Amino acid sequence: MAKLIGLLSSSAIIATFLVAGLGTVTSVAAAGCTPTGFVRDGINVTAAQIGGNVTGSLNATGCNVGVYYDNTTSGNVKGATIFGANYFGVLVNGDVGEVSVNVTDTSIHDIGETPLNGTQHGVAIYYRALGTGEARGKITDNTITNYQKGGITINGDVSATIANNVVTGQGPVSYIAQNGIQVGYGAKATVTRNTVTGNAYTGANLASSAGILVVGGPCFSLPYTVGLSITRNRLTNNDVGVWLFNADANCISTTTRTHNSVKFNDISNSAVTNTTGQSASCGYQAGIADTGTKDVIVNNEISGAGYTPTEGGDCTGSMPAFLRFIDALPSARGDQDNQHNNQD
Repeated sequence: MAKLIGLLSSSAIIATFLVAGLGTVTSVAAAGCTPTGFVRDGINVTAAQIGGNVTGSLNATGCNVGVYYDNTTSGNVKGATIFGANYFGVLVNGDVGEVSVNVTDTSIHDIGETPLNGTQHGVAIYYRALGTGEARGKITDNTITNYQKGGITINGDVSATIANNVVTGQGPVSYIAQNGIQVGYGAKATVTRNTVTGNAYTGANLASSAGILVVGGPCFSLPYTVGLSITRNRLTNNDVGVWLFNADANCISTTTRTHNSVKFNDISNSAVTNTTGQSASCGYQAGIADTGTKDVIVNNEISGAGYTPTEGGDCTGSMPAFLRFIDALPSARGDQDNQHNNQD
């Protein structure tokens, strides 16, 4: 893979994943913003609050994070409103120890730059454990809007219940490929009864967005993401409703059994808006896309003009995008150098 900037491909199909690097630490804290010790993009990111319970309004304008938790802190977020941070609304960092945080009944909005742009950050709720620690929690009954890169992301040794959230993307935009919910790199989750809308990309670089994205495997030098239950979600007007991408060291479908379950979801897309997901003139939209082995995809309702196949099933015919109801193609190594940046 030549570069990591926004998306990864499956047979000329590109998904949006979150993974990142560390660099020289530079940080100047705005008034009311405290350095956290967590480094992202070479910045020791700052937070409006470190640890503790959040129950009211938290204005994080000028800070990188609304509220930050790690293994040295405790607390939960419940019945709160968090807004204004440019990197994360809630950041739960389990890299070096065990941390448990619940985020429930909370509104998180305006997480990203002002105005939102194509830089690969701006996630409303982010749990990670990509070191020796672990993170746990419930992410339920939240309303998430106006995020730059993603609504809810969990990566690494994380176990979470993700249920009854309303996650609303920007709709078709050309500046960034958003994802509604991402479960990646060995995370464990049940993803149930969420409403995820409007994660759609119209720009260049062969990219597509996902309502729910599952990603992992040696392709990323990280664990497979296996055994998930994704059920009874309503996914509307996302380029790909549910995108399963577990890839081996050659970035093609693994022979390892991934056993992810996608059942009883309602997936629809009213229009073809992505035109770069396969080539410069042929986009990619699908109800469910699967790169994996022994995943179970049953009893899902998939509908709408955005998921209608072209004449002949390729890029020709009356529709301008390459579309299939369920796509289970192996990936092509040759497309890996197209976007894939991520926040790890």
